[in-house]
Amino acid sequence: MRTLAANEKTLLLLLCGALFIAVNMAGLRSFLKARDGLQKAIIKSTAELTLDKNWIALGNSLTPADAWINSHPMPCFLPDEASAQLLKSERDAAELAGLKVAEENLLPSQETTYGTTVAVSVKLTGPFEGVVKMLFSLQNPTAWRTIKKLTLKSDAQPPNVVTDLELHQYFQPSIHPESSPTPNHP
Repeated sequence: MRTLAANEKTLLLLLCGALFIAVNMAGLRSFLKARDGLQKAIIKSTAELTLDKNWIALGNSLTPADAWINSHPMPCFLPDEASAQLLKSERDAAELAGLKVAEENLLPSQETTYGTTVAVSVKLTGPFEGVVKMLFSLQNPTAWRTIKKLTLKSDAQPPNVVTDLELHQYFQPSIHPESSPTPNHP
């Protein structure tokens, strides 16, 4: 093998330097890509961890609500029983408040995300004070009743009002043993 001339040595050194720079650039590019991927993964994991901590905090804050729901369970009725109970409660509350029932319409039971509900649409007349008294007696968390719609209009006689309201009763459907089919025994 012959010895390299000075210009050949310079070219070889330049070629080796260019190869060294190219390999380092490729390595640096791979390193930066991997670092960016790790940073994105860290950001994603941090966001997920924050979200999970928020869910845990929300769960802890709902503990009293869960205890209340467990200590005041939703009543169990058949739909007809729930309708009858709701009508009785509404009529009794109206009578105690000094209100007259002008019109009543029983609405069909419905399945909701919170449970089954029956409703009554009522038109009442009487003093405003009586309406307020009736609303406070009917809408009670432990009774699982809510007022979904309320419209007040002034009556011809000033202290009296005409009230339209829709009252809902939430319940869990129950099955009574006498209403369920019995198996035939030989």
